[in-house]
Amino acid sequence: MRSTANELFYPFQLEDKRYATPEELVAAWVKQLRVKRTDLISLYDVEVLTLEAMEKKYGKAPARLGLDLRNAKDIWVAVGNLSGRAAVLVYRPYGEEHRAFAYTD
Repeated sequence: MRSTANELFYPFQLEDKRYATPEELVAAWVKQLRVKRTDLISLYDVEVLTLEAMEKKYGKAPARLGLDLRNAKDIWVAVGNLSGRAAVLVYRPYGEEHRAFAYTD
């Protein structure tokens, strides 16, 4: 979890809250995951789309993310199926790579 947190773009938006550092995000993740039966979650599929393609297929990004993406360019969205529930990870360019900056399920 800590190594993954170091590969993200900050501030990172997790659901309706922003985290400025990897340490803050890891603490929030650990707290949330403690109360969930993660052993019962299965990943069935992941689809990577441009923001425009995602909005065309699934509708606007969830409002709870509080994202202002009106002028955003080169934004990608990974939509995963976690045991029949959508998980959305939003990416943007960071140097020579893309890094996630928001997540919701």
